Amino acid sequence: MKDKKTFKLRLKREMQWYSFLIVSIIALVLLTYIPMLTTIKYSFYNTRILSFGGEFDGITNYKVLMGNKAFIQSLGNTFILALLSLLQIPIGFILASLINGLGRGKLQSFFRVSYYLPNIITGVSVVLIFQVVLKENGGLLNDLLSFLTGHKVTIGWLSDARYSRFGATILNVWQNTGYAMLINLASMQSIPTEIYEAAEVDGANSLKRWFYITIPNMKTCFAFLFITTIINGLSRFTDLFIIGGNSATGRPGGSLPTLLMYIYQYSFEYPQYGMASAGAMILFVLTFAITMVNLKMTGFFKKNND
Repeated sequence: MKDKKTFKLRLKREMQWYSFLIVSIIALVLLTYIPMLTTIKYSFYNTRILSFGGEFDGITNYKVLMGNKAFIQSLGNTFILALLSLLQIPIGFILASLINGLGRGKLQSFFRVSYYLPNIITGVSVVLIFQVVLKENGGLLNDLLSFLTGHKVTIGWLSDARYSRFGATILNVWQNTGYAMLINLASMQSIPTEIYEAAEVDGANSLKRWFYITIPNMKTCFAFLFITTIINGLSRFTDLFIIGGNSATGRPGGSLPTLLMYIYQYSFEYPQYGMASAGAMILFVLTFAITMVNLKMTGFFKKNND
């Protein structure tokens, strides 16, 4: 009888705890899992109006996409922009190394906050800022290059199809390097100081300690940043959409289309929800595959099994 009463009290207490989660669970199911399952379903249907069925088409949507030149271009462009965005990892690591050398005082806090500030600025604001910085005539970057080279430089970083990927990368790296710096710095400061002290006693200078202690102990951090940066790179939309004049065509000259912009076109500009859903599933599979390969290469599964 006593055990039964104890069980009821324990169950009542646990139900109170779970009651705090019920709203989050319902929201997760309604706003994430159900739409995700619906997307999988629509990817196999020829449907133009949501919630009104449509004809089952099997893998026709996927075949059409893989044979569509615009889709293949957006796929390749997405990978190029995602790979270029990886520049923020080494830059963030170098900045973290310099900041870490300042010691854990107010000066380090100042630089840490200063470099992270661009990360909290909205994508729209960043584009507006860089439309001035990267302007073809009178842009700050071109003026700097003109000063350094001694002749006038007029590169259309955001208006010329030849350079737009580099301009979009400069914008993206500037906004997100602070995040990479912060994660690198946190990982760097978690390395035991005894290792550095022992190396210093053995005669290793600061450069050798950086190469043979800091970098090898940052592998897990680099793997995490690689995954998150690639995922963010594959899902770029806002900044590229605004650069293109609030259009998903990937202007200038169709040089900046991405998978997400292609999906947006088939969702809102000329609705074909079956095609849009198939594109979303392809994006999901690519992101999942890249994440799994990276985790495998970094020994994540081996560590968990051990």
